[in-house]
Amino acid sequence: MIGISIGSQSTVIGVLKNSNVEIILSETSSRGVPTISSFADRQRLFGDQALSTIKSNFNRSVLYPNRWLGMQPDWPHLKEESKFSTSQITVDKHNRVGFEINYKGEQDVYYPENIMGLYFNKLKQNWKKAGYDTKEVVVSVPDYYNSYERKAMVDALSIADLNCINLINESSAIAMNYGLFRRTQFEENKPRIVAFVDMGQSKTTISFSSFTKNVQKVISVTSERFLGGRDLDYLLLEHFSNVFKKKFGSNPMNSAKCRLRLIDAIAKTRKILTSNKEASLSVESLMDDEDLNCMLTRDEFEQIVAPVLEKFRNIIKSSLNNALNEASKYNLLIFLRN
Repeated sequence: MIGISIGSQSTVIGVLKNSNVEIILSETSSRGVPTISSFADRQRLFGDQALSTIKSNFNRSVLYPNRWLGMQPDWPHLKEESKFSTSQITVDKHNRVGFEINYKGEQDVYYPENIMGLYFNKLKQNWKKAGYDTKEVVVSVPDYYNSYERKAMVDALSIADLNCINLINESSAIAMNYGLFRRTQFEENKPRIVAFVDMGQSKTTISFSSFTKNVQKVISVTSERFLGGRDLDYLLLEHFSNVFKKKFGSNPMNSAKCRLRLIDAIAKTRKILTSNKEASLSVESLMDDEDLNCMLTRDEFEQIVAPVLEKFRNIIKSSLNNALNEASKYNLLIFLRN
């Protein structure tokens, strides 16, 4: 049986082998397969192949397809999710959200379930090449997934002819992974309380779990659907687009291709700032044959992304309150240090 952890940026495939979890590598020998699908002129591309063509094929690429599963037109977060899309979003006559894409010369609407189904089919080829010929899978999903999103995930797996044994909440999967190899460290009657902070590309989840030798429980889960690395990058994208606009008169935000090029440079600069006080950002011929060359200090970075940092502080406070409230039901003690 295969375990699949679908992230907004990449997907990890694992299999339990000889009491150890073996990660099935991608075509580029990476531990994760990029979660992206793309439609070229004559073929469909997924993972690393799709990622390599996104800048030239952005309007036919679907980023974060798992975040669109089960999406309803009246959901308030549809607008927020749309700003990260490079392909045309549409709502059909049946009130279904999809993507208008030109493939093989024909304009058609592709739905998230279909796109994810094709993506799962690609993943299936990966583990078959690794010697695991099975259709049975367990898939982790965000704790905030509702019935629409869970059904859409199961439908996508069915399209790929996969048998979904179980959809497991990510908080449960994290706790199981932690407890699986540490059972000898736990006591019989005194639970160990552990907090897991998972901030990814698009979302943040903070969960508290308790562990004894024989029992593990997820005490509380607090999630924020829009709080991740891409939100940091988007604020920087707006900032540098304004810098470019003031200097040259044109706005990179108006071009999906320019946005992608600028975000790529921003992500690299952001990583440099983790260990340096300043970093340079340079994009040649960003728009109208004009270059963007800037310096960014860590202090400036923190000022620009202050709204995201404040959002992160708030979810930490909420998670602690939720954990304390839920822990009282289990007669558990949680000691917090300032």
